[in-house]
Amino acid sequence: MATLTSLPPELIREILSYLPVRALLAFGLTSKENHAHQSVSLSKLRLGVFPSRLNGLISLMEASGSQSSMNSVQVTLPKSKSRTKDMIVRNQNATVEKVANKYQLTLRDLEVAVWELTKSSAESIGRLRNLRRLAIRLDHPHTRHLDVDRSFWKSSPGSTIWNCFFKDSSLKSTRTYPLGRLESLSLERAGITDYQLQQTLVNNPRITELRLQKCLTLTGETFEYLASSHFGETMEVLHFTQNDSTEVDDRVLVHIGRLFKLKSLSFHGCSNIDSGRVKRMNDEEWHIPTLRLPYDAECLQQVVEVDPAYK
Repeated sequence: MATLTSLPPELIREILSYLPVRALLAFGLTSKENHAHQSVSLSKLRLGVFPSRLNGLISLMEASGSQSSMNSVQVTLPKSKSRTKDMIVRNQNATVEKVANKYQLTLRDLEVAVWELTKSSAESIGRLRNLRRLAIRLDHPHTRHLDVDRSFWKSSPGSTIWNCFFKDSSLKSTRTYPLGRLESLSLERAGITDYQLQQTLVNNPRITELRLQKCLTLTGETFEYLASSHFGETMEVLHFTQNDSTEVDDRVLVHIGRLFKLKSLSFHGCSNIDSGRVKRMNDEEWHIPTLRLPYDAECLQQVVEVDPAYK
């Protein structure tokens, strides 16, 4: 009788790639040989690490629905590892780094949800040479913790950690980060600068989907770059949302018309961009099939309940 182990390794890994993550990990515990197969079979992962199960569930609900086929793993930190913000961030990134290093050669789709990203975990993600889709979600305003002020979620300070996602010839370093096959990039509350984003795009010329939520360090320079580079002919999805920076206003709209392949555009929550002008320019010039305005009239009329005890 033929057994699973009698099949070619390539076929075994293809079969295992369809298993839910729990079943896949359980399979890896049955023997050393099966553990080896399991380690090279995980290709799509949505990883969230939070101090409470409720935070993880809310984050999962907010995750992008377009990647519903991804294996979702929610890690809840014990109280002993989540007393302070620094402790939580340290343990979140230790988990991310461990997973990224273990599945360095097999991960193709990765979504990470943590409070902040550290250099060591960013370096581990930067070494995922076969990655096609990357989402880093650092925006979790629903989170409540005694050591975290609500204003923490309203900022995205600049950081050098984003240098880990591209090779900079001007920096003298022996380390290389082969991240260069991305087709989709999504960042939330990331303090990435225009230069860092441009270099990441240069290293990943096949990106056709770009989602940037609450990336407050970006300016209109990013739109100018996209329109003047080859991305003007290839970019299909551009979502630039939840940005109230005065550096991003109606002046960026002149560049949208030079993104000829756009199928989906969103400026949702960009307070300095006029919704009426966006709609008018799309009706008359752009003709982008899927458009989300900075503010919808229906949303402005809705009543939103808030918790007065949340300060």
